[in-house]
Amino acid sequence: MMRPLAALQAVAILILAAAATPSPSPSPSPLPRSYTASYAFGVWTLHTSSLDFNDKTGDFSVPNSLTMTRQGGDVEADRANGNYKTQIVTLYGNVTMHDQTGNFAGMASGSVQKPRGPATLTADQVRIDGKARVYTATGHVHYVQQNTTVDADRGMLNDASHMLYLSGNARVAQGERNVVADHIAYNTVTGQAHAEGNVTMQFPSSVQPHIATPKPIRIPGLSHQTPAPL
Repeated sequence: MMRPLAALQAVAILILAAAATPSPSPSPSPLPRSYTASYAFGVWTLHTSSLDFNDKTGDFSVPNSLTMTRQGGDVEADRANGNYKTQIVTLYGNVTMHDQTGNFAGMASGSVQKPRGPATLTADQVRIDGKARVYTATGHVHYVQQNTTVDADRGMLNDASHMLYLSGNARVAQGERNVVADHIAYNTVTGQAHAEGNVTMQFPSSVQPHIATPKPIRIPGLSHQTPAPL
C-alpha cells in the first residue's frame, strides 16, 4: 500500500510544480502572405486577399489590391469587379498592365499574335472586354512600347484592328519625333497615326524644328479613318 501512495504523492508534486511554472508564451503566427486567395478564370489567375464571387452569374468583386497573371503578362490594380462569363473586367486605381509581347488583347483572349515587343499600359481605370478584345483606359493614360510613348486623358485600344484611339491632351512620341493633338488614332503594328484638333508636330531638325497648325495632319494609310468617339 505504501508504494502506490508514494507514486500518487509524486504525481501530485509534479502537477503542482507544473502549475506553478509559468507556461511559455505562444510563438507568433507566421505573417500572412501578401496574397492569400487565388481564383482562376479563362487564361487568368487572380491573386488577392479578399474575393467575392457568384458561381452562377459569374459576377465577382475584389475590394482590395490584386494581381492578375497569365503567361507572358500581368495586371495590378487597387480593386476590381467584373464577370468571368462575359469576360468583362473593370480595374480601378493605379492600374498597371505588363505584356512581354505587346499583345494586350491577346492577354484577354489567349490568342497568339506576332510579338510586337514588351509593352506597359498604366491608367487610373481600365475596362477590359475580353471577347471584343477592347481596352478602355481613363485618367493619366500612359502607354510605352519600344521607342514609342503615348499619353492621353482617355484611350481605347482595339486589338482586333490594332488601333489605339486617344483623346484629351493626346501625345505620341517616337524617339525625338512627337505629335500632340486633341485626338490621335495610332496603329500599334504599323506605327501610323492620324491626328486632329490643335495639332502640333515636332521633328528632330534645326532648320524647321516645330510646326503648328489647326488643320489635321493626314498620314497615308490612315487618312480615310476617323477616330472613334471616346
